[in-house]
Order: sequence, then structure tokens, then C-alpha cells
Amino acid sequence: MSIEVGRFHDLHEAELAAGLLRSAGIRAEVADHHLIGMDPLMQRAVGGLRVMAPEDEALDARAILARVQSGEFISGEPDDLPGTGDLPARDLGLALGVLAAPWAAAGMLGARRSVSVRRRFAPLAIVLLVALLVGLPLVLRFLA
Repeated sequence: MSIEVGRFHDLHEAELAAGLLRSAGIRAEVADHHLIGMDPLMQRAVGGLRVMAPEDEALDARAILARVQSGEFISGEPDDLPGTGDLPARDLGLALGVLAAPWAAAGMLGARRSVSVRRRFAPLAIVLLVALLVGLPLVLRFLA
């Protein structure tokens, strides 16, 4: 019989905790993860995600999770991920959004109007979005 050894508010945290317990030889699983995967809003209704473990391994599982909460496994090495002030990552996301937006804008305009109206507004949308692509990073650099 499995009992609850931890409760998490995020599916990813619960899966990471269960994976850590599995790597320690504890047969852990995340309860209700299929329900949360289908409807993420149900997460609050069920009270979060429960990590379950067999009764005979529950004490060890709780001890490992307590060690994680205390920060015992945190290393002193810096993160490999870019920080919030790194502009190349932010510019890349902005560029990808700008590249996709003209087609979306032209498609939305053409949904109820004729093809000629859509073709007429697509170059305008492209020009405005390219101006946004060039102008927004400059404004962000001045504000940072």
C-alpha cells in the first residue's frame, strides 16, 4: 500500500521529486498526474500533486525530501541558464514572435474579408512588426 510522502503545487516539481526518490531506490510515483495533465486547473481542486511511496519506504522517502527542502543538494556552481539581463535570449524570443506574427495577422484579417484585403494589410503588418523588432530591444536596453 502506498502512502503520501510529499505534496507539490507543480507537476514538474512532483515528477522531479519522484525521480529523485526512484534514483535512491524508492518506488515512488505521482498520484493524479493524468488528471492534472488533462486539466491543469484541477490541480487546486485535488489539493496539489501527491508523491506516493510504499509504506515500508516512506520514512526514507520523507527524509530524502526533507534534505532537498533544506538545500543540502544545492551546488555552489553558477547556473548555465542565461540570466534575466541577458539580451540575446530575449531578442531571440522577440525575433521568433515577430517572424510568426505577420502570418497570424494576415490570417486573422482574411478570416472574414476577401483575399485582396488580406494581401493589402499583410505588408503593413510586416513593416510594423519589423519596426517593433528593431525598436523594442533598443528601448529595453535603455531601460535596463
